[in-house]
Amino acid sequence: MANRTLKIQLFGHSFVKRLKDFVINQEDFPSNLKLRANPLVQYSGFGAGHVHTLKQNLDVVRDFKPDLVILIIGTNDLSSIDKSPNTVSAAIMDLVDTLLFIEQVRSVIVFPILFRKLNSQHNRHTVDIPWFNDRVYETNALLESKIKDCPYQRVRYWVPKGFWSDKALAEVISSDGVHLSYRGQQKLYNNIRAAVVAELKASQLGC
Repeated sequence: MANRTLKIQLFGHSFVKRLKDFVINQEDFPSNLKLRANPLVQYSGFGAGHVHTLKQNLDVVRDFKPDLVILIIGTNDLSSIDKSPNTVSAAIMDLVDTLLFIEQVRSVIVFPILFRKLNSQHNRHTVDIPWFNDRVYETNALLESKIKDCPYQRVRYWVPKGFWSDKALAEVISSDGVHLSYRGQQKLYNNIRAAVVAELKASQLGC
């Protein structure tokens, strides 16, 4: 890695798309995550994206050839009544395997699905919040367990700080009950940076 630039790809649903817009407009939050290695960081986000959306758009991974992928996906899948925590967690793990063994990504970091809060708007994101958040809790527990039990050490589960209490949700989730507020974007950025720093220290990707 010393002879070439580290490549990091954020791959996911609208959170990634909106984070890209955030870093474009914020001098204090550069796209390279403030890392000494000054990596190339690509933000590949798909609005209303499901796991199958990402599998249909693997060409963006193939073209960029990242060393590390940050995977942020699952919330739209869990909104569908016909998908269970078991099927969603299994689909995410299948995507992880595809990234590692088909697309030859060196490491993958999986972010958990975030809770939602009651919204002040009537929009297409409206779901029963206790029902949804219970499914989030179960899916995240399954993901964490599956990743812990992986026989290979190239996938990690990262729990971001500052997103889980009722007080935190009120601060980080916007009025639509789903997407991140300005403060939420800051916290997501900082957590992604922390996850990458930890991965670089623990792996052979370099700093």
